[in-house]
Amino acid sequence: MIKKLTGFLEYGTFAEIALAIFSAVFIAIVIRTLFTKSNVTRKQASIVLGESVEEDCHE
Repeated sequence: MIKKLTGFLEYGTFAEIALAIFSAVFIAIVIRTLFTKSNVTRKQASIVLGESVEEDCHE
């Protein structure tokens, strides 16, 4: 089945599909990062510095 698929499509097509998937995931991560509240980010950043972890950082 893989040989039929790779024989049907050219390598350039696979590169374009990979670029589209990468771009979509990258944009999704950027959007998620931009919409994260600053207090949640501060709580997550302080986990490494503090000894107690607050459970409710997913507000």
